[in-house]
Amino acid sequence: MNFTLLSSAPEDTMAIGRQLGLQLLGNEIVLVRGELGAGKTIFIKGLASALCIPVEDVVSPSYMLMNLYSGKYDLYHFDLYRLGLMPAELENPVDEYIGAGIVAVEWAQYLSRDYFSLAEAITVNIETEAGNERRVTVSTELPNISLS
Repeated sequence: MNFTLLSSAPEDTMAIGRQLGLQLLGNEIVLVRGELGAGKTIFIKGLASALCIPVEDVVSPSYMLMNLYSGKYDLYHFDLYRLGLMPAELENPVDEYIGAGIVAVEWAQYLSRDYFSLAEAITVNIETEAGNERRVTVSTELPNISLS
């Protein structure tokens, strides 16, 4: 299923993330793609707020690679920007956390295509439109996810 929502402010993007977060069951992989400044971290802040994680605690782990937040479910928040496209022979740091809680990955476009076909994957594309508008497209085969 694909859901496309428009955001005209960071608060809207956060609300879309929260709406998704309220439907998570605790073992999903949320793959967030978008250009620099698109609102990936804002989206994940919204997702985290639905998991009872304080929004102010959620920061992009650009220099740390991964931040762990505890809430209703553990949230493993990755940022792959500094790694870029990883050579196939390099072990992917995301692998060991799949199934341990909710895994949210910023700059998911740097992952191999295999991640996007995982049964528990939710793909979020954030595209910048004219002005401050964002087009947020959420794609998943999970039956419990419905956005409007």
